[in-house]
Amino acid sequence: MILNKKVFLISPFLLAMSSFSMACKTDPKIEKIINKNGLENTKVMSMYKNCTLSVSADTPNKVTLVNNKAANRDTKAEKAMYWYRGMGIKEYKAFHQNKYKSLPCVKGENFCGIAPEYTYSQGYLTNKNPGVVVEFSTIEPGWLYNEFTTKHKCQIKAEGGGTYGLGVIGTSASCDNKYKKLVIGNVFNKWLEKPAKIDPIISYVLLAK
Repeated sequence: MILNKKVFLISPFLLAMSSFSMACKTDPKIEKIINKNGLENTKVMSMYKNCTLSVSADTPNKVTLVNNKAANRDTKAEKAMYWYRGMGIKEYKAFHQNKYKSLPCVKGENFCGIAPEYTYSQGYLTNKNPGVVVEFSTIEPGWLYNEFTTKHKCQIKAEGGGTYGLGVIGTSASCDNKYKKLVIGNVFNKWLEKPAKIDPIISYVLLAK
C-alpha cells in the first residue's frame, strides 16, 4: 500500500513535466534565423528555446517573436509603469554584453528615446533594421514621470505617449540644473544597477530572413 501511494504522488508530477515538454516545441528553422541575425548567444535564443518567446508572425521577409509574459502595454507617460525601447541588433548585443545594466545609446551624440507605448516602439524595427524591443518595468505606475518631470522638470516629447531622450542630445537640456549636468540617461542606467529600480526584459523581436 505504501508503494502504491508513492506511485500515486509521483505520477501527477511526471504528467505535468510531460505536458510541459509537449507544449514547448521549437522550430530549427527559427533557430537558424536567430543565428543569421547574430543573436545565437543572447537571451533571444534562450528565451525562444524555453518558449518564453513565441512566433507571432512568419512572412517571406521576417519573423517576429513575442514575450507574452511581458506587459506589452500602451500607456501615457504620466501613468506608465512600463517603458520601451526598440534597439537595432548592434545596440541590443551591446546591452546584452553588459548584462542589461547600462543602455549603450546614453553615450555619444544620441537621442536614445524610451516611450510608454509598446506598439510605438515596435515601429522602430523593420526588415532592414531588425532588432529587439526591451520593456523596462519600474517600481509603480507614474514613477519615472514623477522622478524626471515632476521632481526635475524634464520635458517629454508628445510621440509614443510621451518620450524621454536619455542621450546627450535628448531631454536633459530641459531638466533642472542637477539633471541637466548629470544627463538623465546616466541616472536611468544607475537605476538598472543593484539595487535595481528598473527591470529590463525582452518583449518583442523582429528578425530579418
